[in-house]
Amino acid sequence: MHTRWEHFSEDELRCKGTGEIKMDEAFMKKLVALRKKLNQTMSITSGYRHPAHNSVIGGARNSPHLYGKAVDVACYGKKAYNIIKLAIEIGFTGIGVKQHGPHEKRFIHIDTMEMSEDHSRPWVWSYK
Repeated sequence: MHTRWEHFSEDELRCKGTGEIKMDEAFMKKLVALRKKLNQTMSITSGYRHPAHNSVIGGARNSPHLYGKAVDVACYGKKAYNIIKLAIEIGFTGIGVKQHGPHEKRFIHIDTMEMSEDHSRPWVWSYK
């Protein structure tokens, strides 16, 4: 596994509960491509999640974060729109939109989860 990815630090991708980092290389290649096309910083609020931490925070049972195939990016407004547009162009298969409430709590989730019984793909959803 690579220890560094262009534009992203290991610290921002680590599990917030355990400190582990197990990001999927194909996912990270797409994430770096998105960052280059966006040409703006991207603040990652959630990357890899250990199953125990995912359970504590109420994450989805089969969340792509568990496999290192997802990140949540803090953003709103035009930047959120551009991230969604580029994520679709680059081939991310899951896009979650949280754009209500205080600006500092807004984010876009992007992932590369495959089609399964639990996950129809491609898929776009909004958070309550």
